[in-house]
Amino acid sequence: MPRALIVTADDFGDSPDVNAAVRRAYTEGILRFASLMALRPAAAEAAAIAREHPGLGVGLHLELCAEEPEKAGLRYAFDARARAGLEGEIRRQIEALLALGVVPTHVDGHMNVHVHPVVFPTLCRLAREYKIARVRLPSGEYGACRSFPGSDRALPTAALAATFAAMGAWVRGSARGLEVPTTWGLLRSGRMSEDYVVWLLARLPEGTTEIYFHPSSDPRSISGDHPTPTHQTIGELETLLSPRVRRALEASGAELVSARPRASAAR
Repeated sequence: MPRALIVTADDFGDSPDVNAAVRRAYTEGILRFASLMALRPAAAEAAAIAREHPGLGVGLHLELCAEEPEKAGLRYAFDARARAGLEGEIRRQIEALLALGVVPTHVDGHMNVHVHPVVFPTLCRLAREYKIARVRLPSGEYGACRSFPGSDRALPTAALAATFAAMGAWVRGSARGLEVPTTWGLLRSGRMSEDYVVWLLARLPEGTTEIYFHPSSDPRSISGDHPTPTHQTIGELETLLSPRVRRALEASGAELVSARPRASAAR
């Protein structure tokens, strides 16, 4: 099978710094998709950027927690009231995105809490209802990540990869009829450096792979050995703009997937 690559920026709409980074990464770099936080104050600005660039595919970045996804997971597992309100909350955020004039190309989740076995089936059912074609299940990155020179924290990384592999295997059947590409970006989230992405591009599997980022234009958002609290960093913007990364993509032979220009969905 041929190789294809989806390049996505998460947290679109979170702040003007993220919005500016998405605009620049799309117009000057390899970014072709962005996941929008429809309830954030900068969401309207993000939607305006999307309208200016109809070739930028925009999906929903579902928010079910601001931090501590483990606690959110426990809440949905054991709190009947939280589970009862789940469909309404997902629907509310999809409708908020549509009200901004954005027809979503895909849906994923902030901190990947959408992969939770209680959340994912509902999300997929609503994706089919709203004709959203693609959902995210982080998968398959560990083999490349563990052999990357300078990789650290081997046991926590392996545990994170195993956790999401197990959840993905459990819920994947819920995504019938939807696109579920191999997705990388989880294991070095907030540290998607030029070197690491060049490493990944040389190891793309057959079929379609998504690689996701958290770019920011804020010059203070520099990550070192550990990601910033939001995982947003100017370093990931620089990676998306890197000529070296573009050359590595060309050398990989993978097609860079672009969205079809879309019509407005303003209501």
